[in-house]
Amino acid sequence: MTALWTRTAAVTAAALAATACGAAATAAVDTDGATAIDATLITQVAPDGLKVAAVAIEYDRELKFGQSGLDAAAFDVDVDLGEGGIAPLVGERTVTAAYTSATPEITGEQRAGRYVILELDQTEATATASYVDWSTTITHYYDLSGGYTVAQVGDIGKRNHIVAAQPDNVVTSSDVDNLLIDDYAVGSLATTAGPVLDYRYFTPEGTAEKDGYPLVVSLHGFGESGSNNFSQLAGNQISTVFASDERQKADPAYVLSPQADPFDATKGAWWAPQMQAAVIELVEDFVASHPDVDTSRIYLTGLSMGSYGSWAILQEHSDLFAGAVVVCGGGVQDVEAAAAELADFPIWAVHSEDDFVVDYYADGSDFRVFEALESAGTPVVWSEWSGLLPDAEQEVLAKAAAKEAKHAGSEHIFTTIEAGTTPVFSHLSWIPTYSSDVILDWLFAQDADR
Repeated sequence: MTALWTRTAAVTAAALAATACGAAATAAVDTDGATAIDATLITQVAPDGLKVAAVAIEYDRELKFGQSGLDAAAFDVDVDLGEGGIAPLVGERTVTAAYTSATPEITGEQRAGRYVILELDQTEATATASYVDWSTTITHYYDLSGGYTVAQVGDIGKRNHIVAAQPDNVVTSSDVDNLLIDDYAVGSLATTAGPVLDYRYFTPEGTAEKDGYPLVVSLHGFGESGSNNFSQLAGNQISTVFASDERQKADPAYVLSPQADPFDATKGAWWAPQMQAAVIELVEDFVASHPDVDTSRIYLTGLSMGSYGSWAILQEHSDLFAGAVVVCGGGVQDVEAAAAELADFPIWAVHSEDDFVVDYYADGSDFRVFEALESAGTPVVWSEWSGLLPDAEQEVLAKAAAKEAKHAGSEHIFTTIEAGTTPVFSHLSWIPTYSSDVILDWLFAQDADR
């Protein structure tokens, strides 16, 4: 009798256990029932241009998966941009990290929320958000709306909190968030010099020093020309590096970035005198309307075409600025006169020795100006390194140059990027320049009242 009861009880217990396991297995398939409903692209300005850095997938309810990230392989991301355009871009994107978030932004940390953030590999060719029209050498930007599709092709979550794969639910991107760029305000100034100068400006949020915030004025290169009031921020980091969280934490500052248009007869390139006059008028107008600008710490930086404008502006208005960083520069009409005018003005210049767009050795190049400075008896610090070295190694060499300049009492540092070592191609010496915290630290250390 006892044996029979024991057997019956065991069978009953096994049946209950099997039922419980079956229920658990069923629950593990899809307890949340969440469905992907939308996607937002997140762009970021990289050293070599605008990239789609992430996709934020929105679900129809909050996802709670704990703190461990999701399986990146559970998502497929495809690109189809510029159909019928000059440079169609079609392919796949590689997901490098996936995590939930309460907001559609890159945080790197998983938190409960309606969004799944997919960080993407920015080194792959399909990461770009732009293309160059080589007939004009102008950079153009894809219309990203609707250009990406995303599908959850694998289960995500763990234990009894799992959202089952939904490979047939293909979501098309409907919006774009441009990191940093969207934080810039839009402006336009009808100058007495003639041009109507469109510009963007960034306002700092940090605590200003007692004399106010510094102001950085950036002059873009030819490729960022146009009338969209966007390219001067998106083309490279000449402007956005100064607005980045890291730089603003160290040096909260205004950033002012106008746009030139060489194809507009009412405007022109930065080497046009009326555009140089317009820049000065813009700076003066901006300072007048922002009384918290520290007028002893206004800085100028320009690359390529922007360096042409910078050299011309500095020769006429160096008293307006405290220091300058010029990159792959040229166009100086009289290097001896420039050397005499700028003998006491702090300049750090960077140029690739094999630059085939703005010749390093050409008459009127920044190299020739520094030669003239040294010939006139002005102390110059010469430095040279590979642009392909890791950033940390480049910064060690930059620190050595800055230290030597301080010891020698020199206001002038010239850095040569060794031939064959400039990232992407030889004209892009701005990549190692604006990636260097040491060069930016040096710039912010300049003060016209010291």
